[in-house]
Amino acid sequence: MTDETLGRINQCYLRDWCDVFMTKPVSRTSRRNYPRSRPLCYSQIAFTLIELLVVISIIALLVGILLPALGAARRAAQAAVCLGHERGLGQAAATYTTDERNFLPGPNTSGTYLWQNNAYQGSRANEPVQSWDWISPTLGNTIGFSTDPITRYRDIYETEFKCPANDQFYDAQYTGPNIGIDPTSLPMSSYTASLGFQGGTTHGEFFPVFPITNALTLPESTGSKMDAMGPPSIKMWAMDGSRYVDTNGVITFDSLIKGNVQGGNFMTRSPAVATRLSSGSPHRVDNNGELVEASKRTGFRHNEKMNGVFLDGHAEAFDNETSRAPEFYFPSGSTIRTPTFFVAPVSFGDVLR
Repeated sequence: MTDETLGRINQCYLRDWCDVFMTKPVSRTSRRNYPRSRPLCYSQIAFTLIELLVVISIIALLVGILLPALGAARRAAQAAVCLGHERGLGQAAATYTTDERNFLPGPNTSGTYLWQNNAYQGSRANEPVQSWDWISPTLGNTIGFSTDPITRYRDIYETEFKCPANDQFYDAQYTGPNIGIDPTSLPMSSYTASLGFQGGTTHGEFFPVFPITNALTLPESTGSKMDAMGPPSIKMWAMDGSRYVDTNGVITFDSLIKGNVQGGNFMTRSPAVATRLSSGSPHRVDNNGELVEASKRTGFRHNEKMNGVFLDGHAEAFDNETSRAPEFYFPSGSTIRTPTFFVAPVSFGDVLR
């Protein structure tokens, strides 16, 4: 390589090295073809404004294509984790029924007298903080809830079983004593259970789960026992969502009280009757049977689907229509009394399987 060629290479600022190193000695004829003000070099590494804009546009297009896909993958992963949590809840309920003579956790079993409007003072990790609290009796010892009832209340909402897609917090306290917890600091409880399985005897008297009995008649012989509910593969024990979500989407909670007969923070009247008997339901629909916006954020938070676990332990996802089957949420042998209370089409006198 001649000194002349090396000199020209030194004058090139980050040019095309492949071409430069393949440079041969330049003749006088070829030298005359280059302007005097420009060093002799075969190419330059540089981008025009148009080229930069094209590259930026391509990158923006790719980001626009990939972000929705990544968001969908993230939501699918959250739904899968939630299903796993609910299977765990189903297994915990099954363990409870085995230990407690086949009784399901609830106000007729693990809870105490519903008509006494007093705060719980229990000092055991598995003692309910509210009449309808089924989470402490089934998970308290396993997860290690606090023995202090106030701290245990927070444990329930911040448990490792919290759904990763649940980003809702309580807006205010609806009723109950001041327990020293700011409700706006509590995430909404991720899961709820159906009131329909809780009809039975409470301290010697039959508790009819008012006002569900306006919609249908429950068999008096069930006694909140799992084997009296019917085929476990079609009886949904727990599902996404929690009370209380009002018609404006405001989420409120009740503190440590016994007298709440509507389900408190832990149970609902079920998606089957989430219209006229909504009473704070996270599964409410409008007059056309479509999900309201609050339901999409709470009970149907997985891309407008609701996860649920059955008494046999299997869990699956349901869309708005398939989640409304009355036989999911009430004991076999229950008789339809007021068809207009139900979302799904039913007739007076229908007996649930």
